[in-house]
Amino acid sequence: MASSSTRPKTRGIDFGTIVEGPLARLLLIPALVFLALFVVFPLVWDVYISFTNYALVGPSARHWRFIGIQNYIWIFTDPDFYAALGNTFIFTALSALVGQAFLGLALAVVFRSKEPPGIVGKITKVLKVVAGALVFISWIIPEVVAGYCWAAIMTRGGLFTTIFGINYDFYVYHPLQAMIIANIWRGTAFSMILFMAALESVPSYIYEAAEVDGATPWQRFRYVTLPLISHAILVDFILITIWTFGLFTLLFILIGPLKDYMWTLYVYATAMISYQPSLAAAAADIMFIITIAMIVAYLKVLGYLRRW
Repeated sequence: MASSSTRPKTRGIDFGTIVEGPLARLLLIPALVFLALFVVFPLVWDVYISFTNYALVGPSARHWRFIGIQNYIWIFTDPDFYAALGNTFIFTALSALVGQAFLGLALAVVFRSKEPPGIVGKITKVLKVVAGALVFISWIIPEVVAGYCWAAIMTRGGLFTTIFGINYDFYVYHPLQAMIIANIWRGTAFSMILFMAALESVPSYIYEAAEVDGATPWQRFRYVTLPLISHAILVDFILITIWTFGLFTLLFILIGPLKDYMWTLYVYATAMISYQPSLAAAAADIMFIITIAMIVAYLKVLGYLRRW
């Protein structure tokens, strides 16, 4: 009987060679080409034309030149930019940070809570399923469809205006409030999903120990839940801030290209209505820097809250 040492060795797949060898680098080429074409090149081109007088019409459309920081100076002297910037901060704070994040966290806590025994518990479970389905539907609906739906709901005689006794087109006379309501409805589901996943990672024995120690529900939430899901809160704040700052389709469908209401609408109107893409690029670069500064601020605040 042949020993195991004399048996012929079967040739298997060397996964280490695939993951770390030349083949792995070769497989990365399509992704790198995609990133270069659709991320790196547009970013470089955006920064470059922001220092030129490039336009879509007129002599500058064919013979454009380098003009330094004149576009940035013009942006900082434009009252519409400051109006759009202020509305963008208000819109982001109320619709994303206050609306989506806190409402998403509240829904996640409610959905994760235990149902009471008996028929009340069964009814509560059904209501949770229905509410969860409604929240998910709001997230998967395309932005174009959501924009037209909210325009119809907020028009005179629509569901929203009828319920609140409004006899005019709400989104026309109160565009900022209309955008905030629509964005809260549209984006709460993401925050809820993220926080539900974070809550599932919290061990149940920690809550049981806190309850044995006499901690109230608020104390368990304040001293157990929040610290343990702080990383998820940071991720949620960063993502919804970036997405809300860059939100365009829903706003454009709902209120149109109002230049002084949101920075994305400001950039669109400057590039496509005023035919000045170089000025639009400068405005986009400024908002990119502001977004990065806000993310850094989130990291600082989260570090303080963890010590608190």
